[in-house]
Amino acid sequence: MRNFKKLLCVVLVLIVALSAASCSVTKQYAHKSANVELPIGVYISNLQKAYNEAQSLAQQSDKYDSATGKYDGKSSFLKLEITDSDGNTAVAEEWIINKAKEYTQQDIAIAYEFNKLKATFDELGPDDMISSISPYAIYNQQTGQLDESLDRPLSEVAKDSEKYGIGFDSWIFCNYSVDKMKEAAFEAEYAEDGPMPVKKDEITKYFTDNYYNYTTLSAQLYSSQAKKDADGNDTEETENKALSKKEIKKYEDAFKKYAQELKDGKSMDDVVKEYNKEFKAEATASPSVTKIEKDTTDELNKVVIALKDKDATSKVIGDDENTRVIYLIYKEPIKDKVKEYIDDEAKRSSLLHEMQDDTFDELLDVIVEGGNAELTSDCNSYKPSMFEEKKKK
Repeated sequence: MRNFKKLLCVVLVLIVALSAASCSVTKQYAHKSANVELPIGVYISNLQKAYNEAQSLAQQSDKYDSATGKYDGKSSFLKLEITDSDGNTAVAEEWIINKAKEYTQQDIAIAYEFNKLKATFDELGPDDMISSISPYAIYNQQTGQLDESLDRPLSEVAKDSEKYGIGFDSWIFCNYSVDKMKEAAFEAEYAEDGPMPVKKDEITKYFTDNYYNYTTLSAQLYSSQAKKDADGNDTEETENKALSKKEIKKYEDAFKKYAQELKDGKSMDDVVKEYNKEFKAEATASPSVTKIEKDTTDELNKVVIALKDKDATSKVIGDDENTRVIYLIYKEPIKDKVKEYIDDEAKRSSLLHEMQDDTFDELLDVIVEGGNAELTSDCNSYKPSMFEEKKKK
């Protein structure tokens, strides 16, 4: 499969420009201001998303009967109290409306910031083959067909939502484009020539302060075998059994020796070969460049933090004798990985997100709280019950 660009754009130019155009014949808007115009379909799409989430929460309730598909004896869950992952409890109908408003205001704030920064991202011509929202197929904009895996054109997939008043442009925006706009705005905000620049040396310092470069070799200090049933036959379940004290000591002595050899300058590759020969194994070393919090409670991570560069040690880790693993740990300077991570655009962007995601979300919250992301009264015409009514028909 060709490495296609990842921006869906049947009507992307309209969306990026935040055109007033909409599939709604009444030309209703979710938001309309000098800076941003979003069609009503964006709100309806978010209302549907919130409806589906609330339904999932309702189905986790003890009031739900999976045999009948009813909620406390009723076909509708909208009057049922639900509790979300944040511990908030509310009547489902109210929860859906509030969540839809929240989602739409986030979309408006993203579009607001995107426009303010004059951010951009690639557009596609009509002959381009482009990745669909579905990970299973490629959508051909010219033919309107999915060329692999799925037998429905993307326009038909989106058409399922049209009966609710969600136009294709709104569907594309909510399902794909708004994420691309957020990423473009984020990159523009913190670019070295942006309004809140994050310099390359700041990213480098963050990386070297928080990441660790190390390699491990490990071996289980237990064996796994099939559990027996009442008749003494093997079952599909397994159970662990600790190795003998003699076998464990052999591993401990060997790994202690390997650590010293690494300190003396032997390569990890040579140590692995030595281990495989001595224990008739086929192990490989596991290099890792990992962010580790200073207050970590993970035993392996605590060892890594404590080690000096070019130092090595061995450590047995496990909750009990039937789960213990012995590790050979060799720590290398994190500075050796700076060029790989800072010069690589994708890796550098990932680091920047770690540094600034919370700050950027706070910036979007300020837009909402400042009254620049208010919904129009058109949104009041749409209720969660519309999705149930459509299903009944």
